[in-house]
Amino acid sequence: MSSLTDTYEKKYPENWVVMQNRIEQCFHKMTLDEKRLLILASPTARMIDASEKDAIEVTADQFANECGIKVSSAYKQLEVASKNLLNRSFSYINERGKRVGVTWVIRAVYEDGYISVCFPDEVLIMLKAFDASNPFTKYKKENVLLLKGEYSIDLYHIAKKYEGMTTFQMTLEDYKLELGLPKSYNRINNLKARALEPAIDEINEKTDINITYENVKRGRTVTGLKFTVKPKAKTQKTLEEKRDPHTADMFTIDGLSDAQLARITRNERFKSDYNHLIPPTSHINQDPNLWVDEMVSRIKKEPGFFNKKRPIREYLEN
Repeated sequence: MSSLTDTYEKKYPENWVVMQNRIEQCFHKMTLDEKRLLILASPTARMIDASEKDAIEVTADQFANECGIKVSSAYKQLEVASKNLLNRSFSYINERGKRVGVTWVIRAVYEDGYISVCFPDEVLIMLKAFDASNPFTKYKKENVLLLKGEYSIDLYHIAKKYEGMTTFQMTLEDYKLELGLPKSYNRINNLKARALEPAIDEINEKTDINITYENVKRGRTVTGLKFTVKPKAKTQKTLEEKRDPHTADMFTIDGLSDAQLARITRNERFKSDYNHLIPPTSHINQDPNLWVDEMVSRIKKEPGFFNKKRPIREYLEN
């Protein structure tokens, strides 16, 4: 692996998802929860420079919290997703011209409250090696994991790949191929109503970008789609709208400063209540400052979640 690739490996923090573009072509075969599991596991694989022997852990609480689902159903969804990936495979041609078949996951262990998976080298390379020979796409976890539409994650990944170009075009055939659309979507009206506009609407509502599109025609026939991708302005209003409406004013009312939030995250009682959110193998657990930064960020994003076990001000009093 080149030094250039090594530089890319180290430059992205844990809240960024970075994947080779080759993964995009496999996404459309996966269920929503399989995509979520891969997205959650990918930063850990990169940060610890995982090998086939390294088990990458995802907790049910983490899965529920980051994907906006109930904890009571998260473990089962994780279990099903990992079993699906164990049975799912892809292939490539090796340097001797032979076709090689590879499963996405080579081992999965189901524990109390979390699962751990081991990826083969071929998958790990797609999650770790980024350079001119291995083009890649990056985005923040928080901007993709709340997407629930059948094709939303796929279109978001494509849009982020071309975001720097502002506009890009795809033929209808390429669009159907990238998203793995069935023949029933050959009719343009059906494709737009089920596999294009709902995904655009959800992406525009929940993520950091806005997508618009227009038809590309040859005569009267639509032959492709031209997309425009623009980043959203980061306004205070946008940040407030993402909070739970019942708890959005909590920190305004309580008047908690960043320094107080940092003190809260250092509290042993707080750590006991919430250390399950960070996988045991994460590098965050090795550096107290990284733990504080990560947890303060999470509290700010989802204050209601951290007010369930006990009023958050109690951690200042102990």
